Amino acid sequence: MDRRAPRARPRAPRLLWLRNRLPVLRRSGARAGPRRPRSRRRSPRPPMNDLRARIAQIVERDRARIANGERGAKLAAPTETLSTRRDPSGLAAGFPSVATRPGAPTPGGPRSAPLADSSPPFVVHEKRIALDDLGLEIVGRGACDPLLVAHLGLKGDPPERWQDVLFLDTETTGLSGGTGTYVFLIGVAHFAGKELILRQHLLLDLGAERAFIAALKKEIEPFRACASYNGKSFDLPIIRTRFVMAIRSELTIDDSHLDLLHPARRLWRDRFGSTSLKQLEESVLDDGRIADVPGWLIPDAYFHYLRKRDPAIIAPVLEHNARDVISLVRITDRVARAVLAARTGRAPDHAPAAFALARGFERTGELDAAFACYESAYYDGDNALRAKLAIAFARHLERRGELERALRMMETLLDLGLGSSRWRGQAESRIRRLSKKRWRGLATAT
Repeated sequence: MDRRAPRARPRAPRLLWLRNRLPVLRRSGARAGPRRPRSRRRSPRPPMNDLRARIAQIVERDRARIANGERGAKLAAPTETLSTRRDPSGLAAGFPSVATRPGAPTPGGPRSAPLADSSPPFVVHEKRIALDDLGLEIVGRGACDPLLVAHLGLKGDPPERWQDVLFLDTETTGLSGGTGTYVFLIGVAHFAGKELILRQHLLLDLGAERAFIAALKKEIEPFRACASYNGKSFDLPIIRTRFVMAIRSELTIDDSHLDLLHPARRLWRDRFGSTSLKQLEESVLDDGRIADVPGWLIPDAYFHYLRKRDPAIIAPVLEHNARDVISLVRITDRVARAVLAARTGRAPDHAPAAFALARGFERTGELDAAFACYESAYYDGDNALRAKLAIAFARHLERRGELERALRMMETLLDLGLGSSRWRGQAESRIRRLSKKRWRGLATAT
């Protein structure tokens, strides 16, 4: 029973009264009147999509300024900057440099004129080593085989001579890369006659990086290709960044690049575990380092040298860099020896190395050498490696007409239960193909 009393009249609806005209919202400080047209028009900005075109525009603008003499006043009365405080410890006099070695030959042309200042912001330490002292047999002697440099990890057009290849290694102020990382030492080596010429460019003042990079550009311009150890991921990106930041130019030598880290890994990682230069020096070259400065301490050593200006601080870093470049040249020669030996039928006795060379020979189209390396790797390797290379090896046997041998090999590996399910499916497909081809040959013979 509803006991509530009925209302006398209905309740009026609740309404919210609004103004007929809402206030106009404006920004703080803005005027209510119409905006005046700007008298000055903005010049259209150049397109920034193509970085190379933009860099070329900046370089041409700077050249025009120099030609018009706009920098004459600055050159006449230089102000004191970081680059004017040069080598108070006398390190430039302790090492042969561009200024102290006039008339020494440079690849591709004469050496640049000596600097007017007796203490330059960087020094160049040069050393000449006979090829016989390095034990080189292939690299630096004769013409450069295009198929051989393909095994060395070449990316780009192959050089015609070993004298056109520049071996390089850098030491930087940090190991992470980026625009804040400077290259303070770069070692470059090239072949001239029966010698290897090693030149180390050492920056004595970070404020003089522009002159340092400009001299480095003149050093590497005559060469058509470069060789490094993990340079694709570390050295060349940092050098390319410093070229853009310091002199607004491009690095052209990386168009043809031999990164020896990858062939070294394929040949020796399964045998030695590590493929660092230090490990390969001990295991492959039989020439280990004694009292070498670790790579992660090199940035701290350089900054300590900038504070103390003691040549004894930077000397171990120079020795470390020189060993890196020389070892790079010797490792290149050892890889070339392994490739040429496999071509003549002398495959490596280490099965993973023979397998790696076989795949490389397949990429270059050298099928006879690939077959010899596959055969050596199959008989010297374990069951896991045999399963990995069996399908490719069976394909080579089929091409040579050895169908029975290929069938026995594939059936034996399947009976052993090797490989993954995907590999077993591929092996069964290869067996069916070989069986059909064998029965077709038998029918033709009868």
